[in-house]
Amino acid sequence: MAVNKKLGKGLSSLLGNKNIGSINDSENRGLLLIPIEKIFRDESQPRKKFDIEKIDELAQSIKKNGLIQPLIVTKRNIDTYLLVAGERRWRAAQKTDLKALPALLLPEDLDKDEISLIENIQREDLKVSEEAKAYQQLIKKNEYTHEELSKIVGKSRSHITNLLRILDLDKFFFDLLNDGKISMGHARALIGKTPEELDEDTLNKIITGKISVRNLEINKNKIKTREPNLIHEEKVLSDTIGFKTKITYSKKGKGSVKIFYENLEQYNFLINKLKN
Repeated sequence: MAVNKKLGKGLSSLLGNKNIGSINDSENRGLLLIPIEKIFRDESQPRKKFDIEKIDELAQSIKKNGLIQPLIVTKRNIDTYLLVAGERRWRAAQKTDLKALPALLLPEDLDKDEISLIENIQREDLKVSEEAKAYQQLIKKNEYTHEELSKIVGKSRSHITNLLRILDLDKFFFDLLNDGKISMGHARALIGKTPEELDEDTLNKIITGKISVRNLEINKNKIKTREPNLIHEEKVLSDTIGFKTKITYSKKGKGSVKIFYENLEQYNFLINKLKN
């Protein structure tokens, strides 16, 4: 698939030599001034969480200097617009007394999802999950190869490939990576593993950040090969009581049965069930 060469060139490639126009000029492709209430966020854009403190700082800057860099938008319907790039500026502007915001209308031959992803990567670090899912969405939507996507977003092919592999990470480890508690190196070593498969000491070191990637690789021999019968018994027990369970035992016959719940409501339900 051919890569659109207009992507990655910044706002100058969209603005060019076009003149500033008004929102009512439907033929104008230059800079528009759009009432702030007519601009809506795109629910499919990659960034889901925003730093409130940084938004407030940006709002103070906008109050003092105005909104210097325009938003990029696309038509939502006849008189409203959908944000493509600049949601942080849009959110901050809502904390000021600005009534209208400068914006560029995205040309029809550019992909709004690609522009949105590029803008987010260049402006502020995305969470690992947000970036990986955005890559996955673009590959599925436009049938890009990893090499083609790397040229579009300005990242190496290996970065994109490794990030997409992270989507196969167990949720427990994925959350640790998203929160910055483990590195991409740790995550790659843990792909295909679950917390239950690791010995308690190794798992605690991972959680507390006290294990290097090298030592984690070495400790792979501590991964337990669980007996099929034990896995079957856990499944039967889990299906019976309605909660995830884990059964462990030693060579001497001692062991434990763990029952996992996710909130206080489940805890109370479980306790009442056991009592009865």
